Amino acid sequence: MRDLPYRWIEAIQDRRDYIEDQLRLGSPVVGLPYTHGSLLLTVSKGAQKIFEVHDRIALSAIGHPADIERLRMLVTDTASVQAFQSATEDVNLHRLTHYVLAHTFKQAFEAIVGEAYIIKMLLVEIGNGDAATQFTHINYDGNVKVQQEAAVIGGTTEIEDAMQNYLASEQNDAKPDLPTALQLALKTWAVGRELSQRFEEAEDNTEVTDEQIDEIINTELENGEIEVGVLDSTLSGDTKFRLLTQDEIQASRSTN
Repeated sequence: MRDLPYRWIEAIQDRRDYIEDQLRLGSPVVGLPYTHGSLLLTVSKGAQKIFEVHDRIALSAIGHPADIERLRMLVTDTASVQAFQSATEDVNLHRLTHYVLAHTFKQAFEAIVGEAYIIKMLLVEIGNGDAATQFTHINYDGNVKVQQEAAVIGGTTEIEDAMQNYLASEQNDAKPDLPTALQLALKTWAVGRELSQRFEEAEDNTEVTDEQIDEIINTELENGEIEVGVLDSTLSGDTKFRLLTQDEIQASRSTN
């Protein structure tokens, strides 16, 4: 009986290694603010990966499609019920992530006799008026990281760190317009995608050149397409979310 805690710790580490191995090749997601709101960007191959949660909240994720859909429905339904039972203003990202999603992720991960969720999730909320944009990264084990400047999710911590470092080197204090933010997000995505294909090598070498960024974008777009969801504060009505059309995405890319 004395070795039971050690067996649990070993089982947790095995579970962590398995999930991270499954997530390694996932298409990264980048979240950036721009002048009139915020965007989420990834590259997908058919299935939609960016979704509205509620009027001012959106999400994307990497991981097992069934897990993503199950948790997307959980948070979307919870937001709808909260808005119906109280008021739309009571639906906020902090409550949804800390009291619904994080708890669900953590409980499944630590219950080693059951199935864990193979997922990382990125959510964004734009505020009313001068309220700051909030990005929330939820790991498969329930750990939550909140940021305001930008956020990313990738297959490993090393990949995410490299993407954040690239963003930090390219961003300035002023919020960019939508075409500029889209192009920066795409290049940041390419950094993560390039590193995800290096496997263990990415842990030791996280340098990605401009030529490699252009090459990975061109290669990945042969079989996939850029997907961008925006929370646009200038939209009339309560709902601020919309997916950009491929024509809008190509027009934004051509202006840079």
